[in-house]
Amino acid sequence: MRPSSTSTKPNLRELALLALMGALMFALQVAMASIPNVHLTALLIILTAIFFGWKCLFSVAVFVILEAFVWGFGLWWLCYWYLWPLLAIPAVLLRKNRSAFLWAVLAAIHGLTFGAFCSIPYLFIGGWELALSYWVSGLSFDLIHCGGNFVLTLVLFNPLYKVMDKLMEMHKAR
Repeated sequence: MRPSSTSTKPNLRELALLALMGALMFALQVAMASIPNVHLTALLIILTAIFFGWKCLFSVAVFVILEAFVWGFGLWWLCYWYLWPLLAIPAVLLRKNRSAFLWAVLAAIHGLTFGAFCSIPYLFIGGWELALSYWVSGLSFDLIHCGGNFVLTLVLFNPLYKVMDKLMEMHKAR
């Protein structure tokens, strides 16, 4: 692993790379939209966290903002501001680990709990009944999200890690 400097403030080159990672997260999610809740966003957040540490939150912000510009500014969008960082936090804390299985489990847990965390605003809007009904109504999508995250991360973590490692090495050589 060749992470960037320990500073939490990215330099201009890092900022450009982080913005590109956020845009890539969004572009791949749109490209895979024909398969509901199956996308590479979790894996890309994990990889960005491994290589950039806390700076990965810049990529998450770019991703969330692009989502709003294309899909609108609904209540779901507010949830994205805490849901995706909830994946980035353990990814940064575990960033030295190279186990594709560990990352697949983390991505799967995030996918499985996605709807539960999305139901939090409904707790304040309509009480626990609304929050629970919102969560239960989307549970099948969470199961798909869980399975997709697990399989994609398990299969693609090592090859994408190698590609990013090589790209980061080229980035540092400049």
